[in-house]
Amino acid sequence: MTERFVGLAQATHERARMPDAPMVVLPPSEETEYSNPERMAAIVDEALVRFADTMVAPAQPPEKLKARA
Repeated sequence: MTERFVGLAQATHERARMPDAPMVVLPPSEETEYSNPERMAAIVDEALVRFADTMVAPAQPPEKLKARA
């Protein structure tokens, strides 16, 4: 969502009994404010992928086990 919808999102979260639910606020731009639903869905999908890439570190390969005598 963009900044102008934060209040609505907070009210929706409170009504759903999830007042602390996370939300992503996208910077306002012509595209995020006025795009058609299909373009908005693509923007949201891209934001979600970028968020996951930022927040989730890739798993390290397992360390090879060595027999010790």
